[in-house]
Amino acid sequence: MATRHGLIRDLLCLPDSSPFAKLLDSCLRSRSARETRRVHARILNSQFLKEIFIQNRLIDVYGKCDCLDDARKVFDRMPQRNTFNGNSIITVLTKSGFLDEAARILGSMPDPDQCSWNLMVSGFAQNDRFEESYEYFVKMHKENFFLNGYSFGSALSACAGLMDFDIGIQVYAMVTKSRYSTDVFMGSALINMYSKCSSVACSQDVFSGMIE
Repeated sequence: MATRHGLIRDLLCLPDSSPFAKLLDSCLRSRSARETRRVHARILNSQFLKEIFIQNRLIDVYGKCDCLDDARKVFDRMPQRNTFNGNSIITVLTKSGFLDEAARILGSMPDPDQCSWNLMVSGFAQNDRFEESYEYFVKMHKENFFLNGYSFGSALSACAGLMDFDIGIQVYAMVTKSRYSTDVFMGSALINMYSKCSSVACSQDVFSGMIE
């Protein structure tokens, strides 16, 4: 029967990185920072050291194991960066509350996508920095990125946090022109926004429309 160490030694001779990816998936399920670092050490001595897919998986797993420093080191040492790994590190940073650093990463990305902007809008909203969340929503719209339900939901959360009825109405006007006007999640976000803005009548109207 092969030992664990023998198995990992065998992995170094394999033609593709899928076994390392499976080991990282196992580390993620167990949320084990120690095991993640052990697998990472083997990757450093393999031919997959510079493989973008494996580097992205390391950032993701380290982030979900609450190892921000490790995730950031992987990102900083990447010889090639793309939108996907930029989004990976932004996810880690926003969930850890390092929003200004996440914003700096976004600003340095040559090709941020819809996901990049949504991460910033939701990240600021989830960390009670509502004004900045709304600002990023506006910037996202001005940059002509497609606004989806996630974008609108985060923006409405920001409006609720700001308790700004006028801005909330502006976002709602955009929602009504989109495919998300009848979305249940959007209805819940609207109810929350109207309630926080002390507009009980509007809140009740949205609720009534949802159950009709």
